[in-house]
Amino acid sequence: MVNTRTKTKRNAKKITQAIIISFFIMVIFQAFLGIAYVTGESMQPTYENGDIILFKKWAAPRKGDIVTAYVDEIDAVVIKRVFATEGDHLKFAQNAVYINGKYMEIKNTKETELTVPANHYFLIGDNGAYSQDSRNFGCVGKSSIQGIVIRKIL
Repeated sequence: MVNTRTKTKRNAKKITQAIIISFFIMVIFQAFLGIAYVTGESMQPTYENGDIILFKKWAAPRKGDIVTAYVDEIDAVVIKRVFATEGDHLKFAQNAVYINGKYMEIKNTKETELTVPANHYFLIGDNGAYSQDSRNFGCVGKSSIQGIVIRKIL
C-alpha cells in the first residue's frame, strides 16, 4: 500500500515537471514561430478572411514566399506574397508589370516604375484587385518582415 503523503509528493513533482516542460515549449515556440489571423480578401484564394496561419521567424524570404510584415504607413500587420526583392526593376503599365523586363499580367495597376531598394521587398496580395499592398504603401524593409508563412492552421 502506498503512503498518501508519498503519493501526494509524487503527484506534486509530476505537476511541477509538466509546468516547467510546458514553459520551455512555449518559450521555444515563441522564439521560432508565430501565429497570425487573416483579415480581408487580399490573399484569396490562397487564404480566406478568418484563416489562422502559422509562420516561421528567423528566415530570409525569397520571391514567391508569403510573409507577415508590419507596415508603418498603415500601422498594421499584413500578409502578402514577396513579388520582388532588392535590385529588381519593376515597370507597371495598364494591367501588366514587367519584372526585370519579363512580362506578367496583373490587375488594377497604375503606371509607375521603380527599383526595389537594398534590404527591401515589394509585396503584393494574391487577389490583386482587392489588395492594399506595396503598390499603395511602397516597399517594405527587411526589418519589418515578421516571418514566412508555413501553413494554414484553421
